Order: sequence, then structure tokens, then C-alpha cells
Amino acid sequence: MSFFKKALSLFVVLEEEQPGAAPAPAAENTAPAPQPTASTYSPSSAAANNPAMTQADLSKFVKHFEQLFDNANLPGPDYYEFWKMMDTLESHIPDENARIQAVFATLTIQGLNKAHLIDTASKYKQEILRDKSNFEAAVQQKADAEIAGRRNSIQQMETATAQKQQQIAQLQKEMEEAAAKIAQLQQEIAVEEAKIVNSQQGYLAACNAMITKIESDIQRFQQSLA
Repeated sequence: MSFFKKALSLFVVLEEEQPGAAPAPAAENTAPAPQPTASTYSPSSAAANNPAMTQADLSKFVKHFEQLFDNANLPGPDYYEFWKMMDTLESHIPDENARIQAVFATLTIQGLNKAHLIDTASKYKQEILRDKSNFEAAVQQKADAEIAGRRNSIQQMETATAQKQQQIAQLQKEMEEAAAKIAQLQQEIAVEEAKIVNSQQGYLAACNAMITKIESDIQRFQQSLA
């Protein structure tokens, strides 16, 4: 396993494990590959505390950090070359502590010393921190562009919805008031119609009475007067 994959495997859980990529503690059908230095790591603990990652994501991040280290690489052997040689010798010297001693002894001939190894390790750490800062800034910028705008749209729509609900409530109130007014006017119309009918009936009765009286008088006058 490469230095980058090994480092990432301590803090992520692969969603789809490739055979032999990360040996399970209980595997018995194959010789176990050397475990990472952090002895507390296990798939179960990683699953509980670390994010899931696909093989495609893992390969993408491995390529990213390889490029980052290549761009930051100094002339001569340093921390990066140290771990590349560690990867190369992993199949020949499975024990990591023994491999560290062997690689360091080999690179010492090329001018590497302990202080330079530690100093360059710190340098690569700073490169990663700088890359992390740039990444977080890019994420924030994308969040501002893609998420904040949508949240603003949601807020505007929620405000517009609340206003429309108020308008609906106001219209409902006006409709209820109109319905009550209609009922009142219909009642008033019924009262007035009853008055008109009563008045009309009274007038017609009086009118017919007067006509009948006059007709009766006319007959009496014709019969009794010479």
C-alpha cells in the first residue's frame, strides 16, 4: 500500500473494499499485510468515527496529494523520498520499524540526516495545511455561491408565502364579512317585501271596497232618484 493510501486509510472507510486492499483483522485465507503504525486503528473504529469513501474518491485524493508533494519536493532525499522508498521495500521488509532503519541507512549515504528528515516532514505538513486552507476557502466560496443563494431564495419564498397567507386570511375575513352582510340584506329584503305585500294587499282591499261602494251607490241612485 502506498504512503498516501496508507495515510488516508487510517481516517476513512471504503464503501467498496477491493480484495487485499485493507486486510481485515480476522482474515485467514491470505497472509496478512503489515498493519499501519497506529495500532488503535480498526475498520470498526473507523466506521464509527470517520467518513465513508469510495475507491474512486480514494484514488482522487491520493493523486492530489502525490501532485502536491511532487510540486513541493526539494532536491535530494527528504521525507518524501524516504516514504517512497519505504513503499518500495514494503514487500521485502514487512516490519515497518526495521524498514525505517534500512531506508534511513540507505538515504544517509545520499546525504539525508535525522534533522533534515524531520524538517522536511514539517515542510510537507505545512504544504498540506496551506492546501487545506485553500480548499476550505474554495469550499466556502462555493457554499456562498451555490448554497447561500438558494437559502436566500428559500427565505424570499417563505416571506412571499407568509404574505400570501396573510392576504388569504384577509380575503377569507372579507368573504365571511360579505357573507354575513348578504344574509343581513336578504333578511332586510324579506322584511321589506313583506311590508310591500301587506301594503299592496291593504290598498287593493280598500280600493276594491271603495269601488264596490261607488258601484252600489250608482245603482241606488239610478233606482231611487227620478
